Amino acid sequence: MVIENSVRYIVDLINKYVPEDVHKLLPESPLSQALLIGTATGLLAYLIFRKRYKLPPGPFALPIVGSPIFWSTKNIGIAFRELTKTYGPVFTVYLGPQRTVVLNDINSVNEALLKKGAHFSNRRQFYSIHRVLNNSEDIIFDNYGTAWKLRRKLASRAIRLFVTSNSFNQKIEEAVSKTLEAMLKEPREFDPKPYMFYVVLNIIAGMCFGKSYAYGDPEYLDLLNNLEANNAVQNDGLIFENIFSWFAGIYKTKRCRTQEDLMEKFLSHVGGYVEEHKANFQPGKITDFTDSLLQAQLDIAAEGKDDMSHLKPVHINLIIFDIFIAGNDTSRNTLIWTLMFIIGTDGVQNKIQTEVDKAIGKLRFPTTHDRNNLPYTDAVLHESMRLGPVAATGVPHSTSCDTTLGKYDIPKDTMIMINHYSLHTNPDNWSDVDKFKPERFLDDDGTMAPKPDNWLPFSAGRRVCAGESLAKPELHLILASLFHRLEFSPAPGTTINMTPDLSPVTMAPKPFKVVVKKRF
Repeated sequence: MVIENSVRYIVDLINKYVPEDVHKLLPESPLSQALLIGTATGLLAYLIFRKRYKLPPGPFALPIVGSPIFWSTKNIGIAFRELTKTYGPVFTVYLGPQRTVVLNDINSVNEALLKKGAHFSNRRQFYSIHRVLNNSEDIIFDNYGTAWKLRRKLASRAIRLFVTSNSFNQKIEEAVSKTLEAMLKEPREFDPKPYMFYVVLNIIAGMCFGKSYAYGDPEYLDLLNNLEANNAVQNDGLIFENIFSWFAGIYKTKRCRTQEDLMEKFLSHVGGYVEEHKANFQPGKITDFTDSLLQAQLDIAAEGKDDMSHLKPVHINLIIFDIFIAGNDTSRNTLIWTLMFIIGTDGVQNKIQTEVDKAIGKLRFPTTHDRNNLPYTDAVLHESMRLGPVAATGVPHSTSCDTTLGKYDIPKDTMIMINHYSLHTNPDNWSDVDKFKPERFLDDDGTMAPKPDNWLPFSAGRRVCAGESLAKPELHLILASLFHRLEFSPAPGTTINMTPDLSPVTMAPKPFKVVVKKRF
């Protein structure tokens, strides 16, 4: 009776207040009319009484489609930097329906990642990798929480143990020696990119699995080809399903299927080595990264302090996947950038060689103990990371709750993008911003100066790159070793074009070829 009276009341309102021409368009059934008006009333109430947020300003965005900037062919890091001229260092754009706040200055980054890290440490989940990575339960893409903290702690501990062990220097020397030998066999100019992957691969494969590859090994070539294929997918722009995940339930685009297939191949590769280790694992005998994680799994089970669901066998595979694949890809790209800047900038190669010769002579390879005596080489690496972004906008964060940033409100589940490119190329913070000038990272006495606040290639806070403690000494010693033993020159009749290749998502050095000769 109550429902019937309510329906009659709504129908009476329709008959009394709705214009005749509009009334003809309404359904004839009283119940249908009531449902229609009820829905409209509920929507109106939502629009009136919903929580209002003072969002950062931003450019016009279309409903559902989002901000046109995401659909342009312009590089997103550069485009975001240009938007700061109109909207300031913090602004709002929309990736499809996804609200996205972009941070372009160190003050907003520090507030978000350091002062309010608990609010800004979740991850935006991307469809093309979410399912493949067991609902993003790896280190890079998992949300911040108890399980993530445990897995991150175990990975960081294993990396530190490797870097501080005697085998770290040994692995670098072995990997560089193989790379030098292979490059010196080249009869003419060659693309250095495969060699930069090769040297990093042998170091990280040694760390993860105790594995080493010969140059030309089919497994090495397969990994190289798959990484190049994955980069091609990324360079082609945003994957549609990562913006409209519901679309994948209807149809998956070729690019999405390709990305999933490549991720499956990488995981299969890692999983094969993990299974080999399990078959031969001896508790208490730790020889590499995989052994360290298998031992941690046993220790956690014995102690009974942590939930074993946080470290299942699949999680061991995913942790190693992150270190092995992401570590390889970022380090090799950093080396390519750095090689380009060194060969393309007058005097830099000679300064590196003079420094390394003085520090270690001619009879041995540099080690971690020599790093403090190689400040210029370290400064070259830092300057390369400033000007040559491997990931211009990093891995997007997401807010875990309603929060604030400066004078603005940031709602829960807002995607947060850190524009590292803008941090690294802001003329207010860097002199001669577009010039490759390693000296900017040195004190007057030639030693490494404190890290500038605006230099942030590894991000910061709770989601700072887990591989930073590996990448810095690894890349430093690789560069010192390569230029200690070899003289690099551009291919005859060519110069190095240091203008980057730009895609909508990534920046990369333009392809170039080199010739090398042995120094001694």
